[in-house]
Amino acid sequence: MLKTGARLAATSDSAVLVRDGPRYGDGDSTAIEDAPRGDGALRRHGAPVDRTPEGPVAELQTLIYLDPRAFTRHCVGRWLQSSLKVRKVCLLQDPEQITTESIVSDQVRAVIINTGPRGMSSGAVADMVSRVSELLPGVPVTVLSHYGDADNIRQAFELGVRGYIPTSLASKVAIGAMHLVCVGGTFAPAAALLSQGDRPQGPAGEPTIDGFTRRQAQILDCLRRGMANKLIAYELNMRESTVKVHVRNIMKKLKATNRTQVAYLTRGSFDQRA
Repeated sequence: MLKTGARLAATSDSAVLVRDGPRYGDGDSTAIEDAPRGDGALRRHGAPVDRTPEGPVAELQTLIYLDPRAFTRHCVGRWLQSSLKVRKVCLLQDPEQITTESIVSDQVRAVIINTGPRGMSSGAVADMVSRVSELLPGVPVTVLSHYGDADNIRQAFELGVRGYIPTSLASKVAIGAMHLVCVGGTFAPAAALLSQGDRPQGPAGEPTIDGFTRRQAQILDCLRRGMANKLIAYELNMRESTVKVHVRNIMKKLKATNRTQVAYLTRGSFDQRA
């Protein structure tokens, strides 16, 4: 018999065991796992399993799906579970639940954040991406968004995501993109980027540096002038948390350990412009 709090949903070739986690306000955290039929028993959550991967793609481990909206969180979560070879999908309402749930960081293959109707310029979205990166460093993040324009895509990659999937994509393409990110790749819809032609140049006098986005070049210019994150945020009309994300990505790209090294390593770029 199933214990209280567990539900069994039948599919064509397997049963899905859904175990509800602790409730958080009007949302919840739910772990979804494949439970093979046979022997009249369902595998308990967290128990070891001996399963041989079928086909050329090995089974993934844990996938985190982050969505503040309950309806899409559960619907998309079940779609991910049925479409991806993933052992467990953790459905979270808020990034802070990563610290309260029994999530082993080295088993997380990727995090998918559904930003819904909010664009990448939203401070809430930037904070969410930043917090996930802090809690799960090195884990690739993919954004699922209503927007498919080049500006939102570029802003997402400036925040350090590894995949950007507009909801206008066909479901099979979206699943392929998610799997690509899970195994270490990067995905962005080429059509949206190619339709814009070459990246637009900034206004006259605005810094542009090879190898960095326009926003990162602006922040590099501020760092060179010794500005603190709060002042950078004020000058560039950004949230301070977004500035922190950009600074961290810049330091990683330059392999610098502090802001002084960043300014020193990029001094030649600004000298050439002068």
